Amino acid sequence: MTKIRSGGKVVPFEPFFYQEKLVEAVNNNYGTVVAKGRQLGCTEVIASLMLWRACKEPGFLGVVLSKGQADTANVAKRIRMMADSNPELIELATKNLTDLRIVGGGRILFRPATPNGVRGLESVGMLLFDEVAFIPSIDLLFTAAIPSTEMCGADARIVLLSTPWGQAGFFWDRLVSGNAGRDLMEEADACRAPGSTGYREWIDENGWAKVLIHWRAHPKYSSDPDYIGTVMKRKQLTESQARQEYDLHFVADDLTVFPAEAVKNCARGNWEPRIEEGSYFIGVDTSTMGADYTVALVGKYQRGRVHVVHMYRQRKRTVEYNLSAIGKLIDEYRPLVVAVERNGAGQVYVEQLSKNHPKVRIDSIATTRESKHEGLMRLRWALEEELVTYPISPIVDELLVYQRDGQRYTAPSGRHDDTVMALSFLTTASPLRHQAGTFDLSFR
Repeated sequence: MTKIRSGGKVVPFEPFFYQEKLVEAVNNNYGTVVAKGRQLGCTEVIASLMLWRACKEPGFLGVVLSKGQADTANVAKRIRMMADSNPELIELATKNLTDLRIVGGGRILFRPATPNGVRGLESVGMLLFDEVAFIPSIDLLFTAAIPSTEMCGADARIVLLSTPWGQAGFFWDRLVSGNAGRDLMEEADACRAPGSTGYREWIDENGWAKVLIHWRAHPKYSSDPDYIGTVMKRKQLTESQARQEYDLHFVADDLTVFPAEAVKNCARGNWEPRIEEGSYFIGVDTSTMGADYTVALVGKYQRGRVHVVHMYRQRKRTVEYNLSAIGKLIDEYRPLVVAVERNGAGQVYVEQLSKNHPKVRIDSIATTRESKHEGLMRLRWALEEELVTYPISPIVDELLVYQRDGQRYTAPSGRHDDTVMALSFLTTASPLRHQAGTFDLSFR
């Protein structure tokens, strides 16, 4: 009924078999978890299903939650193009790109994936979480979003859709839970095996559909016997990157720095003001006005443990703004030590904080390859021993995906490591540094 842009052309949307199977899975089950390769049109077909329902059901409300504003606008433009391609069938009541209303029909909202994205909405008939593995604090967002579907009850539909990322985190947990002994990795291997249709589906113990879609399901991609090699060459990707993005490959645990179980076990703290009991320390990861965050974590050391009780996390702010905010934290919590990264713009922070707070010890930390390794291994030890606690926050998300790439430690593309580094500086500034003693600093 509608047209889409495909291969540089505008053509009628004639779904492939796996897209039809995906639509059936979504229609027949309250919840659907989908792991897929890139460029398979999965987001487009689910959003198209929403458009179809909005045309047929006057009371329908669908919500597409994407990982950022740019992704939100991109999906909205594609669905708006579908609607515009058949004006005889679909008459739009608004020109708002991210709030698509059908005359005599329903409505589709396109919003960035934040807890406020669905706040205030009710009677949501379908929720699509797009690229869910890459959404920060997705557990908080999911919890905030689900009540919006309550009025629709069992008729509501929830879709968690993403390319793979690691063997930890919200998306991974949803994929592997309740599978009654079915091994996800074996299913992925079977899905990518030569001769496979590239599509696997089953219903788990909780009644949720689990769906795996590999590039072999796509008639054009599967015609190239060396498709991954072609992708690597064309897009200048490493083999590991290409397999993760296109080959339904979940990055092995040995590439992640911090054990997922330890990260989750330590996520049991609360934000709190200063109290007299306990000693306070602050770790600061600095940045300029670019995309990185400036992060200051306040930790209370008490009975051999560090409890993160406050987090300042801002980006695209001036150095003066960040210094003022960190200064207020120093005045409020009266820390014994403030550990500040001095690389790049950090030296300005060290000098100004030392000048403005002469009675507070300001330690400057140079993040060389060796010192960064030592600090991160100290942090890993503290997490494994459950000597650090923190609230559920971006700290959890960044720790879970932080990875080792050869001799480098880094956040994956599109993600941040600022809270990881600030937490590393905090443990270095606190007495945990001395508790660690001469523990093994090698990567385990």
